[in-house]
Amino acid sequence: MFLLLSTSDTDLLSARASDQDWRLANPARTAVTDLPALLDGVGLVVVRILGGRRAWEEGLDALLAGDIPVVVLGGEQAPDADLMKLSTVPAGVAAEAHAYLAQGGPENLGAVHHFLSDTVLLTGHGFAPPVPAPDWGLLPRDTTAEGPVVAVLYYRAHHMAGNTAFVESLCQAIEARGGRPLPIFTASLRTASEELLVELRKADAL
Repeated sequence: MFLLLSTSDTDLLSARASDQDWRLANPARTAVTDLPALLDGVGLVVVRILGGRRAWEEGLDALLAGDIPVVVLGGEQAPDADLMKLSTVPAGVAAEAHAYLAQGGPENLGAVHHFLSDTVLLTGHGFAPPVPAPDWGLLPRDTTAEGPVVAVLYYRAHHMAGNTAFVESLCQAIEARGGRPLPIFTASLRTASEELLVELRKADAL
């Protein structure tokens, strides 16, 4: 069993859906006193946090003081070198683990479990490389709504984890008020791609 501690609940949802032997917790809701129970029977720990070491310094110190291998990663798409160098596994292993988690989704969360098991614990499961996820895309849904287009942007991480019920609820509310929702997932709301902007203009949503 591996322990995944992530401040991204979409990571936890994807890990749960991966059908691998993950134990799951969010550091934002995990006290240091909770760690002994979480670590019982665990062979490796993956920590993925936003905000740098200070965001969960006491918890990281407790994990790193133990003898269980720990992979420490940042929660952004780009690797966080300061966090990654805290890992007790080789730097290349930590970097590859970040690639799986940055792409997200149950398939990648399942594959990174096998990857870490084979490379750190020297098991023989075999593992697939990280599966790239598109930077953006449309949420398929049936609708006959007409009216002004209303773009509904949401994070790719929710899409990859299958956490889209809230998007559907918002789309239905827009339809009820005479609009035509266009639900689009994107990896970053700060750096929308040119292709996404073109799609929005085509739909008259800009």
